[in-house]
Order: sequence, then C-alpha cells, then structure tokens
Amino acid sequence: MIKIMFKLFSNKIITTVLIALVASQVRADDTVKLPASTFNAGYSFNDGLSKIKINGKFGFLNKQGTISVECSYDYASDFQNGFSIVRKGTKYGFILKNGLVLTDLAYDFLEPFEGDRALFKKDGKFGYLDTSGNEVIPNTLDFAMSFEGNLAVFSENKKSGYIDRSGKVTITPEYTFALNFTEGLAPVMKDGKWGFISEDGTLALAFEYDFASNFKEGRATVTKGNKTTIINTKGQSLTKYEFDNISEFVNGYALFMQEGEFGIINKKSSIKISGLNKMVQSSNGLYAFTRNNLWGFMNTNGKEIVTPTFAKVGDFHEGMARVMQDGKYGYIDEMGKVVIPIIYDSAENFSDGMAAVKLRNIYYYIDDMGSEKLALALDKESVPERILVQINQNQMLYSNGRLVTASLN
Repeated sequence: MIKIMFKLFSNKIITTVLIALVASQVRADDTVKLPASTFNAGYSFNDGLSKIKINGKFGFLNKQGTISVECSYDYASDFQNGFSIVRKGTKYGFILKNGLVLTDLAYDFLEPFEGDRALFKKDGKFGYLDTSGNEVIPNTLDFAMSFEGNLAVFSENKKSGYIDRSGKVTITPEYTFALNFTEGLAPVMKDGKWGFISEDGTLALAFEYDFASNFKEGRATVTKGNKTTIINTKGQSLTKYEFDNISEFVNGYALFMQEGEFGIINKKSSIKISGLNKMVQSSNGLYAFTRNNLWGFMNTNGKEIVTPTFAKVGDFHEGMARVMQDGKYGYIDEMGKVVIPIIYDSAENFSDGMAAVKLRNIYYYIDDMGSEKLALALDKESVPERILVQINQNQMLYSNGRLVTASLN
C-alpha cells in the first residue's frame, strides 16, 4: 500500500491527511515497485492552488491539503487569473479553479488568457476564445499570436498583419514577420529589414535594421550587422553599434554583452559596470553575477550586496531568492541573509506566500518564516490502483485519478 501523508501546521494544530493507494484485484503479497516519478508535489501555489502529480496524472491541491481538482490530466499549467490549461492525450482545454471544465479538451494548442482573449489552434488554424470559453474569433487564421494590448499579430498567405479583439483586420498583412505592439510601436520585417510601425499602420521608423526588439521603457534593441545598440522612440541611437546584445530595460537598467563579457547600462547609456563573466537580470533591481564560479548579487551601480558564495541562485520572489550550497537549497533575503536554512534537496520559488521544498522523501510547503505548512510523503512500494484521501473524518476514493466515491462526515 502506498501512503501519502499530508500534515497541516496551522496555529499549532496539526491535521493529518492520509492518501492511500489501495491495490484492486491484486493479492496483498503482489506488491510492485512504484517509480518515484509517479508522485510529485514540488510545484508552486498560484491562485491558491498547487499542481500535484499522482500515478503520472496531474491535479490540484489547495492550501488546506485537499485535492480540489482530481488527478486526471496528462498535463496542467499553473492557474493564472482563475484558469488552467490542461491536456488529456494530445488535446488541450481550460478548467476553472473548482475543477469545472470551461472548454472541451478539443484544442491542439492553447495559450493563457491575455485579458479577455486566449489563443487556440484547432484543425490546423488559429482563433481566440473569450473567458466564457466561446470561440469568439473562429479558427480561420493561418498563424496568430496572443494579444498584447488591443491588437494581435496574425498571418495570411505567409504575410503578417494585425487584428483587434473583435477579429477585425486593422493592419493589412504585408510584412514578412511582425511582433506585437508595445508602447504604441511594433517591430515589423519587410524585404529582409526591420522597422517600426504605429498602431494606425503608418511607418514610424524606417526599415534599416537587421533585427529589432519591442520597446520597453522607451528603449528598444536594434542590430546592424553583428553589432547592437539601443534606440529611443524617435529612432535615435543612444550608443555606438558596439555591443553583442542588450536586454530589455527593467526599472531603468539593462544587461549588455560586449566581447563575451557582461555589464549593466542605464537608459542614459551610461555603463555602470562591465567585464563580468556571467550575469542574470533580476526583477527587483539586484543582479546575479559570478566570481570564481560562485554566484552573488549586486545592485544597479555595481555595488556588491551579496558576496558570491553560492553554487546556484534564483531570482527574487516575494523578497527571497533560492540559493544552493554543497548540493542543498535554502533562501536568502535581499540583503543576503540566509532566512531559511540551506538544508533542502530541491526548492521552488516563493509564490502565494509559500514555497515547495523537498527533504529526503518528503515534500514540504513552507511560509516565509520557514514554517512547514504542508508535508507530503510517499511509501516506496505499492500497486497504483486506487487513491484513498482521508481528511479528518472525510474520505474520498480515487481510481486512476478520478473520484469514485465520497463519504463526508
């Protein structure tokens, strides 16, 4: 018998939740090894739910330790704005947080909702759903991208143009390739060169670039030959064409690469630091960097905030970043202080106030104080036939990830 033990730690009251996989039509001595990959609880909470994988099928767990969406899907995305993309076999659909199906699992491809529209592909063509699951823009498009703002890229006869959220063509497809609009401008390619157009379809910046990125914070990266610069919305180059690459700007700063080395540049084109081996842009104004193959963090002026002592680091989420030392994971705050001990075999980013970690054979969900709010463990041997979920005096029986019976007291 496989037992998955859940322990909820809340206000010093411990609730034990037992999930037992019960062998069906198999003698008690006919136990079979169950691969560890059939059970995985190392996922992040989003919208109050976390994925859980049992017997190779995905469902969702809430913060009270209840499987609120049965484990019946071959794939599931994290919930985003109340929707998750799920798959059975080769077909995708949307479900809601209560487990109800928003759409049939009838799609070859789905992307998350951007506002009130979600891109889908069916029968080789692209279209869009609304948040009620209706196909409001039918699948008649050769190719399309998700909406960003009020317009989205679509293709017809191998040419790209733009449609609005009603499906009306606002810019006739005439471009070899196109990206979505940001800050009122979109990069488009024509006759092998990139330029920028306005939302009314007029040419804003001439077709003179070998590549162009979207504008972010009033800056875009453009390339001529093998070198890159940044431009403003008037097309003025703010640096020489001397960089190998420049990232998008975040809070006024961007990473650049020059002759194989990394640095930080601001919107005024002032280089704050250069000559580093590796760097990763963070979302909170700190940048991960390496010295002697170990990772630390610096601020936008190049001042070292966290001494490089870690084999791996992640981005900061909810004020904390996961780090690794000697093969173990823990968390530091933005000053580099270890706030959750570096003792775990694996760790995920903080999300919804919790993070998933693993210690030996037990998955834990911990809060920002390192307190264990939920623990999940699995016996090593069983036949994966049925799953019995017991929460206090309530029992639910699952077979192949589907709810069979429920006894609620």
